[in-house]
Amino acid sequence: MTHGDVRVEDDGYLWVLRGEVDAAVQSRLEDDLKQVARSAERPIVIDLSKVTFMDSGGLRLLYHAVEGSPEPPLLRGVPGRTLDLLELSGVISLFRIEQQGAGSASTAQAAR
Repeated sequence: MTHGDVRVEDDGYLWVLRGEVDAAVQSRLEDDLKQVARSAERPIVIDLSKVTFMDSGGLRLLYHAVEGSPEPPLLRGVPGRTLDLLELSGVISLFRIEQQGAGSASTAQAAR
């Protein structure tokens, strides 16, 4: 049974993650996502609003977007637990975070 998934849209520039994004999802999708990220010519947007759980396997998938994107990827709809994971693992500064409830494209980025 598949618990989590990543749907790639907008010619690879929008990644929609959902469910439990863990090592099983990583092993199934990592090669495809690395290839998509390598061809990025503009920042990748990652929608996390439907993520119920993320572990280091999910973080690794997010990191591939960092490696391929010419600018820090934008994380949209970041659940509190996932935000905590990004902070605790020390990688939050690699991303732009869309502020919840912002009417514009307001983002916050931690100092590099």
